[in-house]
Amino acid sequence: MNIEEWSGHEVSELVLEQAANWLAKLDSNDLPESQHIAFYVWLQAEPAHQHAYMELSELWAKSACIKGMEHMLEKSKVVPFPVQLPRVVSRPDMPQSLASPAWAYSLTIGLIFVGLSLPIIQHFV
Repeated sequence: MNIEEWSGHEVSELVLEQAANWLAKLDSNDLPESQHIAFYVWLQAEPAHQHAYMELSELWAKSACIKGMEHMLEKSKVVPFPVQLPRVVSRPDMPQSLASPAWAYSLTIGLIFVGLSLPIIQHFV
């Protein structure tokens, strides 16, 4: 996914590269004042510059937050499946089928239908 897909604005590759370069320069604390002025001149030159810088700086800030919160995230753990599943032994006192018989579903649907239609029937009686 590129910046145009999630922002809705077309930004040239050159402008994105310039914005990324300015982000990297501004992230260092020892930037001379002349570079700050050059950045403001570049930023005011075109609306595309402002848009690209805004989008990339937001992405930059989010990635910095994620790096700072890494210790708070739980690490995923791989749980291995057993090599061989334990065999289930059937006992004579256990029912063989745990599923309900087919007629139980029809009875349930019928009871639901009666319950839903009772207010209608009572209204006419």
